[in-house]
Amino acid sequence: MQKTDELQKVMKQLILLHSHDALVLLKNSLAMPKLLYLNVNLNEDQWLQASLPVADGGLAIRSAQTMASSAFLASAASTLTLQESILPSNIKSVLDQSLASTEIVWDLEALSSSPMPAINKQHIQKTWDKLMATKHASLLQSRAQCDIDKARLLAASSSHSGDWLHAPPIASIGLRLSDEAVRLAVAQRLGCKACESHACICGKPVDARGLQGL
Repeated sequence: MQKTDELQKVMKQLILLHSHDALVLLKNSLAMPKLLYLNVNLNEDQWLQASLPVADGGLAIRSAQTMASSAFLASAASTLTLQESILPSNIKSVLDQSLASTEIVWDLEALSSSPMPAINKQHIQKTWDKLMATKHASLLQSRAQCDIDKARLLAASSSHSGDWLHAPPIASIGLRLSDEAVRLAVAQRLGCKACESHACICGKPVDARGLQGL
């Protein structure tokens, strides 16, 4: 209850911050909660992309649900030797069942057919999570309905395209983006609606993505 109350307070106070500051808090401090703060409407695929690591084209607003199995499996692998040395066999069999069931969950969330990490790397959570993120990124590519979406996803996952998400929003050295710049950057990265359809001053029609100016 206390943690829920604290999170509700934070949600109310986010609106008082610059969007760039708020995005940094969502990504790094609040970590996994899915908070729709940036005034951008997101569908299911866009939420999935937003939850991916920055290197895979996302915003790194991670999902507790998708990270749970990776965290459990890495923890189990890192403590395996200790468990075997202190637990009796009857308890160990129960833990083995939990491990097997979680591996099934991970396999389903990783869209099946994903090879498990090498034994010497199974204690590293990022190893499990990376395989899942790669599969989810591939799923988004397969769902892309047009060349623009395919190009957008490839651009979002290309080297350095997400560097602005790692930059600290320090206004004194020009690193803080304006609220509108952050909104548009997020919308372009995730393929969201950025404006209302209208006619450009050049006379050409502009759709809701607002790409005509680019």
